[in-house]
Amino acid sequence: MIEETGKVLAVEAGFAEVETIRTSSCNACRARHACGHHAIAKVSSSNQMRMRAIDPLQVSVGQDVVVGIPEDTLLQASLWMYFIPLLGLIIGAVLPSLWGGSSNIAVVLSIVGFALGLWAARRKSQQEIDNLDYYPRILRAESPKSASIPLGTLS
Repeated sequence: MIEETGKVLAVEAGFAEVETIRTSSCNACRARHACGHHAIAKVSSSNQMRMRAIDPLQVSVGQDVVVGIPEDTLLQASLWMYFIPLLGLIIGAVLPSLWGGSSNIAVVLSIVGFALGLWAARRKSQQEIDNLDYYPRILRAESPKSASIPLGTLS
């Protein structure tokens, strides 16, 4: 389960709007100098993200919560958003070589294949918009930090 801490902004029947602050572990990563995510995180001014999460706990506005999404759900969504367009691009680029087509045709077909892959990913996204398996879920509510210091027994 991939988890993130956030604050509840609004509550409605069975759902809560949660705002999280994206944390980046880029500074601890050895591959940060060759990573596009690190470059985008450096220039991105907004690290806040709002999401609609399933609320089985009936949380209240202002409460700190932990939201999570299963790894397999994230992997499946990533497959549709990244792999399918890339596969379309590769198939479009390889097809002309099977019949001896020119490189100009390969370029055009790779662009068409990529566009078809993006179209397929968008269509899948629209089909799954009401599928609750893709929604983050509130896993637990964080207990507020106590300002008092517990005292031991006096003897």
